[in-house]
Amino acid sequence: MKEKLEELKRDIEELREEINRYIEYPDIFKEEILSTSQKIDICINEYLKLQKF
Repeated sequence: MKEKLEELKRDIEELREEINRYIEYPDIFKEEILSTSQKIDICINEYLKLQKF
């Protein structure tokens, strides 16, 4: 389980970096920002669920 938590942390960090790149041009990357934001939400929720165990 610890490995899964670490994997989720890495995924979240990568997605955050991706959003930071898109934020520079929000008008161009509006859909990408929304999509990546949803992915981050999913990863964070999964991380929180696993952390409870």
